Amino acid sequence: MSKPSNTDNIEHSNVLSPEDQLILEGFKPVVDAIGQIFGSSCEVVLHSLQDLSHSVICIHNGAKTGRGIGSPVTDKALSILKSFEHKKNGNSGLYQTRSSDGHIMRSSTTLIKGLKGQPIGLLCINFDTSTPLNELAQILMQPHLNDADNEHFAIDIDDLFLNQVMKVKQEVMADDKISQRQKTKEIIWRLNEAGVFKLRRSVTRVAEILKISRDVIYMHLRAV
Repeated sequence: MSKPSNTDNIEHSNVLSPEDQLILEGFKPVVDAIGQIFGSSCEVVLHSLQDLSHSVICIHNGAKTGRGIGSPVTDKALSILKSFEHKKNGNSGLYQTRSSDGHIMRSSTTLIKGLKGQPIGLLCINFDTSTPLNELAQILMQPHLNDADNEHFAIDIDDLFLNQVMKVKQEVMADDKISQRQKTKEIIWRLNEAGVFKLRRSVTRVAEILKISRDVIYMHLRAV
């Protein structure tokens, strides 16, 4: 969102409950995550609706619009809130706005609801479409990223189990420092460290893939 609205006529909204405040706190890492992906090409803003005159509570790359913590809500935000009252629509869709230096930005705003379904905040994303391609390429291809840490996007839970178990098994079996007698134990321990046993029916599925009994898995998990 770009130009702040005239706040002289902005009324304060209702005080948010502690639970609603926690919900908004939970969105701050989302702001950081989106900001890390798009870097200097994008502004990400989190608004609290408790005080519309000082609504910005978290912001990434505020230089795009010249805003910071404590900046007010915008005219677009007010219209989105009105739209929610009438249509119960919690997303603005895509729209264009301008950065402080006149660049066109591709923007979207999402309403954040509280425990009772009432508006408590806004998450706004403003992407600068004027970002030079070479600068955007540098942002998206940062050299410090770990190329070896490949994430497996499972199509279902069985795919997740099979991929994770076989990956760990191959690592352990290829490690000559682990004795043959300890390999099953090491596999179970590593799967546990990876959080596999937090999943439903994990012990049964892992036992089937490794072709061992569930009792063996429980024995090693108790040792952990």
